[in-house]
Amino acid sequence: MTKGQLRRAHAPEDKTERRAVILRAAEALLRRDPSATFSVGEIARRAGLAKGTVYLYFGSREEMLIAVHDAQMGELFNALERALQRPKVGAETVARAVLGFLRLRPEFFRLSTSCHGALEDSVSADVARCHRELVAMRLTAIGRRIEILHPGMRPGEGAILLKNSYALMLGLWQLAASPLRVTGAAPGEQEPAALRIDFESQLSVALKDLWNAAVRRGEGRLA
Repeated sequence: MTKGQLRRAHAPEDKTERRAVILRAAEALLRRDPSATFSVGEIARRAGLAKGTVYLYFGSREEMLIAVHDAQMGELFNALERALQRPKVGAETVARAVLGFLRLRPEFFRLSTSCHGALEDSVSADVARCHRELVAMRLTAIGRRIEILHPGMRPGEGAILLKNSYALMLGLWQLAASPLRVTGAAPGEQEPAALRIDFESQLSVALKDLWNAAVRRGEGRLA
């Protein structure tokens, strides 16, 4: 869609679509540049809009990236909800759902890390509060679903399991994305075997261990 094709947005549905166009442009640029070094001007050009129009919808580039991150977090939560609705759901099902999402969104963790810093000092208090409220709402709802599936769990333990899972995912990704390098290593020299990380396989095993341990604790209370 070109700038000439985009008419001025007046109706609420037009404004919603205009906002979605901006976010799709930002997301497309993120896939090309996961470090998000692109400018608001580049996002505007990709969306076929004037730079000033973008600022009518987002107060800053950081606010825009947080909106993209919120949408991707929503996709991850949706994938988990679908997995938890399947018959005989278990840790294997959850791990597959998480890995399936991450294959579609390889920029997710880099964006998450950037947004965490932005929430501290680069966006308004309202934007930060809305983000936290949205995440808290989904954590609570999905956490309760986990507790229903595993009655031995105490109230709140489902949400704690989700938070621990996220911390595990992010931490392992950071290790995999930033391998330790030996100063002065010869070109082509391989990482020591003990330091190598096969992100997908190790994440799958670690998530299953984490979820199975939480379920066993709950079952132990019912025994």
